[in-house]
Amino acid sequence: MDQISAVSWPKGLSQVPFHVYQDPELLHQEQRLLFEGPVWNYLCLETEIPNPGDWRTTFVGRMPVVVVRTETGAVAAFENRCVHRGALICLDNAGNSKDFTCVYHAWRYDLSGNLKSIAFRKGVNGKGGMPDDFRAEDHATRKLRIETISGLVFGTFSGATPALEAFIGPEVAAALRINASRKLQVIGRFTEVLPNNWKLYAENVRDSYHASLLHVFFATFRINRLSL
Repeated sequence: MDQISAVSWPKGLSQVPFHVYQDPELLHQEQRLLFEGPVWNYLCLETEIPNPGDWRTTFVGRMPVVVVRTETGAVAAFENRCVHRGALICLDNAGNSKDFTCVYHAWRYDLSGNLKSIAFRKGVNGKGGMPDDFRAEDHATRKLRIETISGLVFGTFSGATPALEAFIGPEVAAALRINASRKLQVIGRFTEVLPNNWKLYAENVRDSYHASLLHVFFATFRINRLSL
């Protein structure tokens, strides 16, 4: 597996250099080696795509992804970009479709992200078009492996990623199974776009130092305390 480029680090693990959050090359490597590497990424709830043709869009790191219920009832996911010019295939957040067509040049994909047809494949009036050896099956979207547990859908781009339950561990898997007895219902959505490095948010939601100072309800309801 590729390694992330060396980062200059001050003495002491608690002293994180600011450029770790600002270096665009490091961010690019994190996308490739972490989000697209041997890890499982949460994609959506199964209840969000209950019927064949139901789909939702999401992101794996910075990569746009479509999650869809196929004709057989299985869950599939693939990169939400046409293999022709990289345009988004699905422009909305969710929907139901028999297949997907890129609005830019009308390349059409099935529910699993396989290319089925393209506009003007044979050209116009005998001129232009694709070469005779063009094979649609060689131009599928980039797909994710999918596993589900207790109604949660996870995906990975890597064939080296361990099975989902082995990846999350027996304690987490057991906790998820306890919650599986409850039928989930999505009653609303709220989306907020944060224009910052993903590591800042990941750290923020785990930072109990600021929580007791900034979010008073944490201390009021004893959710978090600075003392034992």
